[in-house]
Amino acid sequence: MTELQEQKNNLLNELDGLFAKIKEEKRAFNDEESTRYDEIEKELAKLDKTMKAEERSRSFEKEEGTNMEEKRSAEDIFSDFIKEETRAAGEMTKTANGNIIPTELSNDIIKRVSELSGIFAQVRRIDSTGKYQQIIEKNKVTAGWTDEMAQVTKTSGDYDIIEIDHYKLAGLTTISLEVLNQANFNVSGEVVGQLSESFAAKVEEAIIKGDGVKKPTGLVTSGVTVPLASKTAVTGDELIDIYHSIKAPYVPNASWLMSRDTLAKVRKLRDNDGQYLFQADLTKEFAGYILGKPVVVSEFMDNLGGTGVAPIMFGDFNKAYIVNANPQQTIQILNEVYATQGAKGVLGFLFLDGKPVNAECYAVAKTPAV
Repeated sequence: MTELQEQKNNLLNELDGLFAKIKEEKRAFNDEESTRYDEIEKELAKLDKTMKAEERSRSFEKEEGTNMEEKRSAEDIFSDFIKEETRAAGEMTKTANGNIIPTELSNDIIKRVSELSGIFAQVRRIDSTGKYQQIIEKNKVTAGWTDEMAQVTKTSGDYDIIEIDHYKLAGLTTISLEVLNQANFNVSGEVVGQLSESFAAKVEEAIIKGDGVKKPTGLVTSGVTVPLASKTAVTGDELIDIYHSIKAPYVPNASWLMSRDTLAKVRKLRDNDGQYLFQADLTKEFAGYILGKPVVVSEFMDNLGGTGVAPIMFGDFNKAYIVNANPQQTIQILNEVYATQGAKGVLGFLFLDGKPVNAECYAVAKTPAV
């Protein structure tokens, strides 16, 4: 950085000399001076860009080093707590539900749940330690044209308030004492990984088909209903009907949601030109695209073949559904329960709730009821 600054200073001094000369002689740049001026400007721009990049790189390195240090500290505290080492006792906050997991690891769990659950990544998430209230509009205010000086008809909107609290989701994993006492075993990473997988499956199932009884209310309970003609198959025309069943403002960010079994049937559909309706996703972010919109796959979506089931959804799930997740997760260590097995139980709790908040945003395709 010092050498770069020195080069910059030399160029600026040379530039000052050029300006001093033409000012003294009261004239404009000649061809040689004009060319040199352009060269100096380009060199100065390159130096500035290089110096900014180096400064930014150092900032990233410092930030990354700080984050890694904090994360290692959180992992050490968490690992020591699981091993019941006394040095971690004062660093874990005790609550009625157990001990609060360090924030770094709580964020890791939520992040991994999002990575493991396609639909959890799609919906809107609120992180709060208490109840969340969402105002929804039942009937919109109606505008209308009117004559000059004429009476304007009064209309008013109708609103509801949806309360999204927290339900307790528990996940249990066990670790043998032999593995736990190995110096090179990443206790924290193993526990976070197993709890994340356990939470992801239950959260995804509840977001899709939860009944709202001590768990989130699922997407299937709301939305624009689109009837399918058959219990065992879906046609290309029906996919188009589903696509156009939601209002235009929600289409740009819309996606499909279906099971692997249903997707396998959809992948075989072709248009009138013999082209498959399903297009592979080269980025691997989604399963692929149908009618230009990404496909999210879930094992908890119904398969085609059932009576009155919902095998396909389509819409803007970020505007359709809200999850309220408590960032303060807790954990309990179960020693006596698994003592005869030579293991410890690690019981984690995730507190969250979720509800559909806009039925216009998405469609739910359903098979015939009989």
